This record gives sequence, C-alpha cells and structure tokens, in this order.
Amino acid sequence: MTKADELAAKLKQRLQGSDETEISTDTAIDHWPTQVNDLYLQIETWLAPLSEAGLGIRRNSTHVYERHPSGATYNYAVDQLLLEALDRTITFDPIARFSPKAEGLIEIHLTSKNYRILRSTDEHGESQWHLQKVPPLGQAAMAAVAWSEENLMWIVEEGLGL
Repeated sequence: MTKADELAAKLKQRLQGSDETEISTDTAIDHWPTQVNDLYLQIETWLAPLSEAGLGIRRNSTHVYERHPSGATYNYAVDQLLLEALDRTITFDPIARFSPKAEGLIEIHLTSKNYRILRSTDEHGESQWHLQKVPPLGQAAMAAVAWSEENLMWIVEEGLGL
C-alpha cells in the first residue's frame, strides 16, 4: 500500500466518522422537542390540582438557534411552558440541546431566582432530569438533584409566593 493509499483510507475513515457524528447530532436535535414535551406532560399531570384551582398553564412556541461543538448549526421549534397565577409567571425555557453540562438544558425563570433542569440519559437511553439552582456569577454551581414532583411543587410555591 502506498502512502497515498494510506492517507486516502484515513481520509475516508474520518469523513465517514464525521458523517456519523452529524447524523447522531441531527437525531438528537430531532428528538429534543419530543423529550421536552414529555417532561411538560409530566409537569402538567403533577400540576392538575393547581390547574383546577386557577393556575394557568400554557405553552409558547419559540425557536432556538444552536451551534453544536462540531460547528453544525441548528434552528428548531420547541415550546416554552408558562405557569401563571397571582400576577406571577414561572417560565420553563428549553434553551439548548447541546450543553457542556448536560444532554439538554431548560432554564426555569422565577421572579427573583433562576433554576435549570438538566437532561442526561441512563444506560438504557432513558431521559433522566435533574434540578439545579443557577449560581450567582463567579460562584460554582451546587450539585443537581433528581427532578421530582416535590421539587416542582417547591418551585411553584416559591415562584408564585404561596
């Protein structure tokens, strides 16, 4: 095998590898809105009693422009989830599928504080969601805790001043 043949084989292998990476990131973006929707459905189920008591729950369609570390750019539609009552709003804003911190990032905006929900996957590819307080600038983030109904109720209580 000549040096040119060796280099041609390496080039072909790397090009195929980058094609596979691109397909993988494209698939990740395609699934992200569905994963966010599944989380929202769980949240809406947990909040059903509050909804019956007057909590407004709605979705806003939004677009995210995102750049993957490989340089590929993505523009996709995904919903925000808004919880409204007592002249206060809690917004769940899915800002990134690709994040150095997680396999998906949803910011939660309250009146005075911000949190984030981080997505990871287990060994079976199932979504695992975690809650983390956004630290003040220059401070390290505290460890994330598992996303649960109890954590959601705590956020609603704090966000609505109940």
